[in-house]
Amino acid sequence: MNLDLKLIEHANRIPEQLALGWESESLSYKELNNQVQMLANQFYLQGIELGDRIGIILENSPEFVISYYACMRAGAISVPVNAALTAREIGVIINDSKPKIIITDKRRNSILDEVQFDFNPKIIVTDVGDEWLDKSILEDTASINLSKNTEECTLLYTSGTTGLPKGAILTHENLYHNAKVFGEALDISSNEKTLIVTPLSHISAQSNCLNTTLVSGGYNYLMKRWKSTKKIIDIMEKKGITYFFGPPTTYTYILNYASINKFDLNLRVAYTGGASLPENVFINWRDTFGFEIVEGYGLTEAAPVVCVNPLYGEKKLGSVGLPLRDVNVKIVKNEFEEVNVGEVGELVVQGPNVMKGYFNLTKENKEVFHDGWLRTGDIAKKDEDGYLYIVDRKKSMIIRSGFNVYPREVEEVLFTHPAVLEVAVIGVPHHEKGELVKAFVTLKQNENREDMSDELIEYCKNRLATYKVPSEIDFVSELPKTSTGKIFKRKLQELAKGNSL
Repeated sequence: MNLDLKLIEHANRIPEQLALGWESESLSYKELNNQVQMLANQFYLQGIELGDRIGIILENSPEFVISYYACMRAGAISVPVNAALTAREIGVIINDSKPKIIITDKRRNSILDEVQFDFNPKIIVTDVGDEWLDKSILEDTASINLSKNTEECTLLYTSGTTGLPKGAILTHENLYHNAKVFGEALDISSNEKTLIVTPLSHISAQSNCLNTTLVSGGYNYLMKRWKSTKKIIDIMEKKGITYFFGPPTTYTYILNYASINKFDLNLRVAYTGGASLPENVFINWRDTFGFEIVEGYGLTEAAPVVCVNPLYGEKKLGSVGLPLRDVNVKIVKNEFEEVNVGEVGELVVQGPNVMKGYFNLTKENKEVFHDGWLRTGDIAKKDEDGYLYIVDRKKSMIIRSGFNVYPREVEEVLFTHPAVLEVAVIGVPHHEKGELVKAFVTLKQNENREDMSDELIEYCKNRLATYKVPSEIDFVSELPKTSTGKIFKRKLQELAKGNSL
């Protein structure tokens, strides 16, 4: 079984069930399947063969979803690209993956004009003329379905926070298995109504939302971007949304919306990942909505979910939960020796969700795999019940005077201060101590920045060892974020460079 075969199954079994919705229209499973078939036929007639790559540079839209599944049906490998990237960033990904076809819209096509291609792809523009989906191609023409004959399904590029982005090759098994077992963990059913607002170019929106809901025969509602907190909550109420996924920042925004208690929401599951969930956000959400946010952990290379807190069982504060079914995890030292319960080490993963490897990167593949285990680069620990705790990214650790400082620990302390809305902690170079701890803070409305820096530093001194206390705190109106809503620490590093002590 794979995702596309599941779509075909639903089109035959529940043809009139709504599969996809957006601001102006909706598609049933039968209608979605027909449009996927037409585009797959079009790919075939344009010379696409098994294993060819097709780029998708679109915001959240029905065209993205149709293109994504049509690639599967035609036996092609989709290359979703974040539509918010610059021409330079897009050029790096496209020139590396070399898709035969690029599907985009008029706005992004003008950006593509600035890209210096070292090959000659065909460009299909979705919102100009009839080029996008040729209705003259009959739905049943050729009845193409080659996806089960090719192993590789999609090529997703990592954010490239430590250099050029790397393309993770995910297979049909990776994606289908992760969507299925993740859906089981959250009890996702055909009654689900899922709101997708994080970019579908990212594995989290693809797997945690789109694919998981589709496997279960549920309904996905698409929003292009986070326009405003009020708009999000309005849609949740109007569409009867039952399942929502977003990074922790989105839950902070919702909780701080003044009129939140006036809305009649049907939310059943709120899931988060991609960054640590502050404890106060977890508690405030539970007290406000009467159910708990489910926190999990994953990475692009694992399609993406590795572990998740139980939906109905015990959720441990600060933990990302237990491994999904069929997924194995270990915490190891540098010599790949497994550590004891409670000890810190690198998290490694093994299972049907783990990628095939990085695209055309032999050296990196040798480094990231060890005896079939994927090295995540994340520092973690495990308790006596098997719950996992992500301490921090291995590469984001701050070393001050020889002492290891994990930014997440400092962030958690600052988050508990009643004036703090958001916080991010980084290391900045220092000629004597190696690195110092620097915090960027966004304050809640009506909070005065005057004297707040000294107050927050004193607050940390009472709760952290001296070497962990921030030497400097900068106040900003908003923290820079990636398109998926995660705090963009590389931007903060660039901001801090001119002010390093």
